[in-house]
Amino acid sequence: MQLSPETLRLLSAFALRTRRSFYGIRQGSHRSQRRGHGMEFAEFRNYELGDNPRYIDWNLFARSDKLLVKRYLEEENVALYIVIDGSRSMTHPSLREKWDLASHISAFASFIGLANKDPVTISVLGGPHSPRFWSGKAFGPLTSFLSEATTMLVTPEAQSLNLPEEARRAATRVTFPGICLILSDFLYPLEQVISVLGAFRARNMEVHAVQVLGKTDQSLGGDLRSSGITIADSETGEVRGLSLDTESRATYAELLNEHTEKIREHCRAHRVQFTSVVADGAPADAGISALTQMGLFV
Repeated sequence: MQLSPETLRLLSAFALRTRRSFYGIRQGSHRSQRRGHGMEFAEFRNYELGDNPRYIDWNLFARSDKLLVKRYLEEENVALYIVIDGSRSMTHPSLREKWDLASHISAFASFIGLANKDPVTISVLGGPHSPRFWSGKAFGPLTSFLSEATTMLVTPEAQSLNLPEEARRAATRVTFPGICLILSDFLYPLEQVISVLGAFRARNMEVHAVQVLGKTDQSLGGDLRSSGITIADSETGEVRGLSLDTESRATYAELLNEHTEKIREHCRAHRVQFTSVVADGAPADAGISALTQMGLFV
């Protein structure tokens, strides 16, 4: 995956935003739960034997005869975990647009995280898991990982996954709570969607769910053979194109909207940020547009 200089320039203007503070692994650019000697004042506390006298507020001592130590907010990094749905509905060649957009969003989010000294880990459900990437120099290996995952997954072969189980397996790799970005079309039963999201919420993560839909997902109409949607006779193997009339298409759209709204309601009730995007146009452009909608980047 090659990013143009213009795309890199646009990404450089973004920063990762968290809704709450975390304990980081190393020094970074995010407010930590720790109190120490950073830049932003947090509170006073009573002086204790062994405290560095440099942090005593001597002006306050002159007025009150009290030895108080200034405490500041530490700034540390935040672990970014990216989870990509590698199931057939995301990776089949006829639905490649969804995978391409999800992988571009992953690369863009990783670039922003690495630029801000945030460690990045990527897990593909049903596919490979990356090592932890630490710095801007790791962006090249990270994009190579995404390209290798694409080669591995975007094939005509069927891939039946137990997504909740894959999510639980991926969640066991979480060693430090942080931000979890989940990219999927979420076109599977609601209880499975809840289970996938819950696997990462249970690890004390700040979860952001991005629904990546294709144009075919949004509008089924006419002869769908060209979109890869067919039916096959289990006895003879004969394949026929699938065609839907106006009423059937309207019913499908209603069911899709109802399913998406139920996911949105669940996310709202459990403090999960939910965003729905459509893979329409160049994935780089759609990826930048998605970043602005997610509320995770500023």
